[in-house]
Amino acid sequence: MQKRRLGRTDLSIAPLVLGGNVFGWTADEKTSFDLLDRFVGAGLNAVDTADAYSRWVPGHE
Repeated sequence: MQKRRLGRTDLSIAPLVLGGNVFGWTADEKTSFDLLDRFVGAGLNAVDTADAYSRWVPGHE
């Protein structure tokens, strides 16, 4: 998989980023680790950890 440079840094990431705001909320611990293991196993390496995307959903903290 061809990695891309992240901005002006020396970091290189895959072109697909995993949205991780479901971990520990709608995905339990086992499912979360399974998804992360598969993601990394596929050669991907960037997780978006922002937690504000679904702040409007009732129950989201």
